[in-house]
Amino acid sequence: MVYTLSVFSCFLGFFMMYNTSRKAKLSVKGSFEKWLQRNRGAAKTTGILLIVIPFVVLPLKDGAGVGTLTAFLLLMTAACLIVTVTPFHYLRFRHIIALVGTSFLLEVLFS
Repeated sequence: MVYTLSVFSCFLGFFMMYNTSRKAKLSVKGSFEKWLQRNRGAAKTTGILLIVIPFVVLPLKDGAGVGTLTAFLLLMTAACLIVTVTPFHYLRFRHIIALVGTSFLLEVLFS
């Protein structure tokens, strides 16, 4: 459960930060994206807090070295995937919910 929530919070936080960028060519298709672009201050604050969560939780669970390394790798993965996939609009909200649900179920079953 810790890993699923850490991954989800890191990806969501980076997605929120990406959608508050003034340099990127942003989509205005979804209502969530529109809200993020209209409320940049709240979105940036929430995005930063969501990105910080894995940096606090994972070192507590796995130890300082491994947890911090895992959090940095998670952040790099989130950044690469969001910058690459978001402009093509491949992922929809239902896909993300399905991935998080499957990950949560597998983590509960096998831990």
